[in-house]
Amino acid sequence: MSIVSANHQLTVPTVGQANGEVLIWQSRIRLGFGLVVCGLGVVLHLSGNVPTLSRLAVLSAIGYPVVVLFLSLLVRLSGEAKDWMVGTLLAADIAFLFGTTYLVVPPGYYDRALLFGFAILHLTEFYFGRTFAWSALFAVAAGYLAMILKAMDDGAVLSWPQELVSLALFVFTATWFILHYGNFKVRLERIVALFERAESGDFSGEYDVCADRHPDSVTMVGRAYNRVRSQLSSLVLTDALSTCLNRRGLEQHLGQEVSRAARNGSELALIALDVDHFKTINDSFGHLAGDSVIQEVGELLRGAARVGDMVARTGGDEFTLLLPDTNAAGAFRLATRIREDVAGRRFEGISGRIPVTVSIGIVAVRVVEENIIHDLHSRADEALYAAKDAGRNQVSIWTPNLRAIAVTRANLALAKAAGA
Repeated sequence: MSIVSANHQLTVPTVGQANGEVLIWQSRIRLGFGLVVCGLGVVLHLSGNVPTLSRLAVLSAIGYPVVVLFLSLLVRLSGEAKDWMVGTLLAADIAFLFGTTYLVVPPGYYDRALLFGFAILHLTEFYFGRTFAWSALFAVAAGYLAMILKAMDDGAVLSWPQELVSLALFVFTATWFILHYGNFKVRLERIVALFERAESGDFSGEYDVCADRHPDSVTMVGRAYNRVRSQLSSLVLTDALSTCLNRRGLEQHLGQEVSRAARNGSELALIALDVDHFKTINDSFGHLAGDSVIQEVGELLRGAARVGDMVARTGGDEFTLLLPDTNAAGAFRLATRIREDVAGRRFEGISGRIPVTVSIGIVAVRVVEENIIHDLHSRADEALYAAKDAGRNQVSIWTPNLRAIAVTRANLALAKAAGA
């Protein structure tokens, strides 16, 4: 059974949900293992190798499956395994292991139970994490000592030095395993975090291969991620036609730059640009010619942008430039140069048969808070519309009175629509 429903297959499960899925599928293995151990005990009893199959053994054989089934039911009802459920299950595993060993296995072979204890610890570390693994190690050691003490109290002839050596070897090996595998798992979690960031369009992270002093299979996965990172970034964040950033790429960089500017109190500018009468180009020369014009505009913008500036195609004939650490005067100079370069260029896609111009809107602010991204877009658009209203092939800088003009224009459009 999957805790995550079919309608949410792409949702990343919580730790509790992931533990719940593990607990449910492992419950079948636990039940099967319990039945095998109980069956083995019955066989040994009937063969005379175990003198008495006590009522406690019967209760253990019944109680362990009951605990496993009860916890599985709770997980199915709640959709997740809470920490106390995992802890209870581990306690039941260890109690069943040593209880069965004490009741079924001759005292001279008690130390073999540590092999099964290591299996419990391995599964715990692998599926539930280091914290539970340390708890399992302590519980196994305590359970083994309690079993030895009980057996010796019942008259079993056991050698304390030998039993302590067996326990010490188990503790040493288990500790090394937890530390080694814990490091292995931590590095895997770093790679998972990188993929989660990539899923949201953030490819800025890179796996630190140099931190792996002893390269292994996890290092190979990290290197593979680093190799495809730039390719994934290009596919997800780049507009295929103009080879500029797409809207998603712009928003990622804009969020980062706004956060940085807010921390430093620095300025930032946004330029919104439209190709004038682009529909006429498509209608007169065809969409292939229009695509060629878009490609050439993108090329021109990337060439005009300074180091650190970002150029994005955010619509059919719409482009946006993000200018970090730039005030209104600096953005105006760049925008003016772009307008002049476009107007003076002979566009090959239309063989220079008609002039191509652009209208440009600018907003520049000193960032004091991060919740400004929506306002930046709105103000840049208002400045762009002002440039169009001024006759196109113009550069307009946003000022507060443009907001009032934009509201008036919207009200007039609504009134006209209502009158129609």
